[in-house]
Amino acid sequence: MGDVLELGPDGWRLGGHSWEPEGEFYAVMGDPIAHSLSPRMQSAALLHRELDPQYLPMRITAGQLRSLKNGPEGSLLRGFNVTAPLKEAVAALCDGRTDQARELGAVNTVRVEDGKWMGHNTDSGGTLTVLTQAWPQDTPPQEAVVLGAGGSARAAVDALVRWAVPSITVQNRSAAGQDRMRHWLAERNLQQNVKVEGLPQSAVPKPTGSKVWICCLAGGVPLGQYLPEEAGSETALLLDLRYADQRPEEEVPTGFNFSDGLPVLMMQGGLSFAWWFGPPVPWQSMRDALES
Repeated sequence: MGDVLELGPDGWRLGGHSWEPEGEFYAVMGDPIAHSLSPRMQSAALLHRELDPQYLPMRITAGQLRSLKNGPEGSLLRGFNVTAPLKEAVAALCDGRTDQARELGAVNTVRVEDGKWMGHNTDSGGTLTVLTQAWPQDTPPQEAVVLGAGGSARAAVDALVRWAVPSITVQNRSAAGQDRMRHWLAERNLQQNVKVEGLPQSAVPKPTGSKVWICCLAGGVPLGQYLPEEAGSETALLLDLRYADQRPEEEVPTGFNFSDGLPVLMMQGGLSFAWWFGPPVPWQSMRDALES
């Protein structure tokens, strides 16, 4: 995945050494970011399309975003993806946002036009595509639980609403995170459709109907205590949006269908690529890069 790009007091540093871009470039930004497979995937797509820009992993804090936007270091940055925990902070700095980004209050894709940040969100579309592909039934599940309450959780809720799941619950540890989620739901008039509560403190019972869990928790957080030990008689699916080292080594509950975050990463990444460069999206090259 290569060295990580960082914004230091004297400009860019790549792998700890001073760096100057040779031309326009793209990035995925977050903190941490070294685990991201987006550079591998997007670099393969750029190579397939014979496009010149580099795509690099960028570690940056929320406090550095305004300097990046307004300073000379960002003059050749033409677009970027955004990971946790920066999606809401980037959204606040965008000069314009698509309808999807405005509704979610979070941005995971930015296109830079004449120095202005245009924000978009491909998380919901990517999540919905993977959910419908991974779910083995023709009708959506009766219930869904979203673990977490940040930008990715909003996208997960949006995907579930679009999928017409009738009962949705968001579970989050902090009261502040719960309040922010409730506020967002109220703005979208969804407070009657989605319940918000704390993470379970005791054993989770087996589901009595078809059910999906979507994990939007931080990397490394174990899931076992928030899931039942086994599925019930109906279909159960766990979609963990984390992947690689971000996913703890733990067993998926007995009887669960399962997907990690790589299919979602590919879908949202392909939608981002199309927003920057237009079709066609080299899906096979992106898939091969992730599986290599």
